Amino acid sequence: MLSDEGPYAAEVVRMRNNYGEFQRLRGKAECCLKAGDFNSAAAYVEAAVTLARKRHCGFYRSESLEHILTEIARRTLAVEAETPRPARRKIGRVLHVATVLNEVGGLTRMMRRWIAADDKRHHSLALLRHPGAPPSAVREAVEARGGQIHMIGATRGGPVEWARALRKLSLDFDLVVLHVSNEEPVPGIAFADERNRPPVVLVNHADHAFWVGLSVCDLIASSRVSGERLVVERRGIPAERHAILPIQIDPPMRKHSRAEAREKLGLPAGGPLLVSVARGLKYRTLNGVSFADMHVEALLACPDARLVVIGPGEPDDWQDAVAVTGGRIMGLPETPDPSLAFEAADLYLDSYPFVSITSMLEAGGLGAPCVTLFPYPAGANVMSTDMPGLSPTIGFATSMVDYNRILMDWLSAPEALARRGDETAANVKRLHTAPNWLEALEALYAKALVVRPVTPLRETAAPADEECHDGYPDILLNAVFGEFDSVDAILKRSLRLMSLPERLRVWMRLVRAKTFDGPWDAVRNLLPEWLPRSVSERRRALKSHISMPRFAIWAHHRPILRLLGKNQSTFRSM
Repeated sequence: MLSDEGPYAAEVVRMRNNYGEFQRLRGKAECCLKAGDFNSAAAYVEAAVTLARKRHCGFYRSESLEHILTEIARRTLAVEAETPRPARRKIGRVLHVATVLNEVGGLTRMMRRWIAADDKRHHSLALLRHPGAPPSAVREAVEARGGQIHMIGATRGGPVEWARALRKLSLDFDLVVLHVSNEEPVPGIAFADERNRPPVVLVNHADHAFWVGLSVCDLIASSRVSGERLVVERRGIPAERHAILPIQIDPPMRKHSRAEAREKLGLPAGGPLLVSVARGLKYRTLNGVSFADMHVEALLACPDARLVVIGPGEPDDWQDAVAVTGGRIMGLPETPDPSLAFEAADLYLDSYPFVSITSMLEAGGLGAPCVTLFPYPAGANVMSTDMPGLSPTIGFATSMVDYNRILMDWLSAPEALARRGDETAANVKRLHTAPNWLEALEALYAKALVVRPVTPLRETAAPADEECHDGYPDILLNAVFGEFDSVDAILKRSLRLMSLPERLRVWMRLVRAKTFDGPWDAVRNLLPEWLPRSVSERRRALKSHISMPRFAIWAHHRPILRLLGKNQSTFRSM
């Protein structure tokens, strides 16, 4: 139960308010389900999950949301018409499924490395919502394994139609691996019926956050023990349905010496270089203290040291710290290839308050000693960098005083620092690159073949209400990871998945609330989500530069255009 008392009372109140808004979105999904508007029901499920991910509600499991997706599957999938499949005795063909593939971030790199390293098997990829062409490195990895990339979300329809297409595609494979976003509803529909389908493994890449899909995952693969603990204790998954698969990195190979990398980055020679790399959002200022502020004391104590942070750019609230240190703090924008910074680093600093484990492994694999700050109780360890391979040598600070002491002590002893970097590199290579990483992968494959499939369609008990907690890590998640979008902003993201009548109804509400960024943004959000992707795919197939077929858009939205013709004040009010 959530309590209003204690040092985190404000966070408890916030979680309760978040939960109230979550319940309203869940109620909308249930109403659409009852009315037979299945795509809109799935869209509201997505919105509810987005809210619970961005604005933590105190729980990691929602039987009610899982039940809605299962009921959609029950009423829309025609499993009886499928050709029965024999039991799978080995895994030779793997289908990876992703929502989108971001150029920056560890999830895309992990999937690409998985496919590239597993050269004994066929690998294909299904993309559910990816805009435009997939990253070339992913395409090349898939093609090298004899596979194809299937743009599921570029076909006409919504979650129900995409679930049918994904299920049909999956029947030709021996294993499905989900690398999907937290709120993705399609797998929860596609794989609800265990008959004929291959085993389903979910990569637990967002182990600190709420996500949907528990009911269809035969096996959950976490990269660390703290993620496994939450899977068992808070998501309610038996330990036998869990496996540890460490994050894999490319075999560390230097192309440049530290001095050469610094020169290519345009940095002056001399003095230790501190480096941190992550997506910009991971450096959010917390309680008025920015990431730059955290390092002023150590940089003043070591006047020839520099700090380069790739990801946040140049935030306004960093400028005082930059000035105090004489410009020795440099913030740069995100980049898909930060390898030069890793090669240049004498010391690698974890992002804060949101850790970036893949970046730390990549830097550590090249011989950079690593330091991280974790000022919270052990119960919140899913918010820490506790990756196997780093723990023996990492500088693990539990307070800012401890953090500054580690930095200053390490910087004052360069020979010991170099030895620590060599030890870090050896540990990372041993656990996070082939051949040892492949041993962990083979163990996961073996477990996927023998684990009993989940059977959500056979569940007869009514779904239980969400069980909310006010302990760790819950009371910290909104402060550290929270993104406090309004419900209207969240609905805007899912609007284009809805059926036309529901989309129009919600669209009118969002217009009145001035949610859209001007008339063009409003018009764009009238389009079903599949249409721009379908046009983009056709453009690439034809290798031409034709514009979006305006007639197709007009025909699809003729009812809306007629309505707007009668009510021109809608746009004038924006």
